[in-house]
Amino acid sequence: MKMRQRAVTEKKPMTLEKVREALKDRRIDVVAKATGLSKDAISDIRNGNSTNPRYQTVQRLAEYLEGRT
Repeated sequence: MKMRQRAVTEKKPMTLEKVREALKDRRIDVVAKATGLSKDAISDIRNGNSTNPRYQTVQRLAEYLEGRT
């Protein structure tokens, strides 16, 4: 008896570069309020000044940008 395999369609997490790109047309104050992150942290990530942000920070931004928050 053959078992059928389900196609798993997991979405890959956003990379830091994709987060940066998605933040370019967003208002930092709105993103900060929605995510609980500081405006400075978001600005640094968007402008490339933060080259190694915490995983949780990028994850929180990605969730917001993907509409999961």
